Amino acid sequence: MMSLYKCASTPELQKVIPSEFENAYFQKWNAGIKEGGSGINVFIKLNDKSIQLDSIYFRDRVSKLNISSENEGLYVGRYKSNDIKTEIPFDLANNDCVISYKSNHEIFYFKIPDLKEKAVLNYPSSPPNN
Repeated sequence: MMSLYKCASTPELQKVIPSEFENAYFQKWNAGIKEGGSGINVFIKLNDKSIQLDSIYFRDRVSKLNISSENEGLYVGRYKSNDIKTEIPFDLANNDCVISYKSNHEIFYFKIPDLKEKAVLNYPSSPPNN
């Protein structure tokens, strides 16, 4: 009974996604003040509007993917360093992620291996005096 439960609870990864990702990377960030915290944002650029990205699994955490208001087709998953790690149903290396996406009202999962890391974004502690 336990093995049937385990198999049913592990989502199947798609070998091919019906579109190509134009760009996928992650970037660590640090707030300019101690109380501001730090975290990681994951960016995925997809120009195919027939697919709707939903969530991202990355480094033992899951986050909703939101469309950027400034860049059409750019999805962003946001993680704060103090977010609680959770058990995810995928075995991922440190720079791998799995995205869930919707196509024809069905949910699918696709692994993006070896996300590229961009330079850390350090926010200033106060706005410039201009």
